Order: sequence, then C-alpha cells, then structure tokens
Amino acid sequence: MSKDHADYLTEEQIGAEVAAFGKNLDAEYAEQSRDRDAYFTDPANAGEIAAMFARMEIVEAMYKARREAGLTQQQIADKLGTNRTYIAALERGRKNITFATLAKYAAACGKKVALL
Repeated sequence: MSKDHADYLTEEQIGAEVAAFGKNLDAEYAEQSRDRDAYFTDPANAGEIAAMFARMEIVEAMYKARREAGLTQQQIADKLGTNRTYIAALERGRKNITFATLAKYAAACGKKVALL
C-alpha cells in the first residue's frame, strides 16, 4: 500500500508547505490587485468601464424586478419562450440583450422599460 505524501512529512514540514503556499497566493493576489487597479485608473479605459457599470445596472434591475414579481428564472423563460439557462446568463450579464427582449422581460415582471 502506498503512503500518502503527508505520511512522509512532519507536522512542521506540513506547516511550512502550507505557509509557503499561502505566501504564493498572497503574492499572486497582490499582483492581480495591482493589475486590476491599474486597469480601472487608466483614463484610456474610462469608456469601457462606464459601459460595464451601465450594463451592471440593467442586470441588477432585471434581477430585482423578477424577484419583486415573485417569479423564478424558469417562469420568466416560459413567458419569453426561451430556456432558464438563457435567463440566468442574461441576469449575470453573460449575454447581450436586445431592447425588445428587455421590454418583454420587464413586461413579464409587470414592469415597463424607461430610459432616462
């Protein structure tokens, strides 16, 4: 019977491996944070970032309208003649939505789309 890797290490060695793994994760996270911060503060990305936040507002409003209407994703999908996975993707912002589909989604929730 083969021994597990942990069977060959002392408690101190396992602790050292865990600590080293944690340090690597911390360093990787710090690098990703710097990259993300640089992206969000770069003026060249301002238009893309504004569009992303506008899209997030629409997605949040869709989810909120559905929840307020007491409907499931499946019920919305049935009303729109599509499937639940498509509705889930819309609510996560993973799919582009046309204005017509947005209006149908809103109507299914008892709402109307208003542009300000």
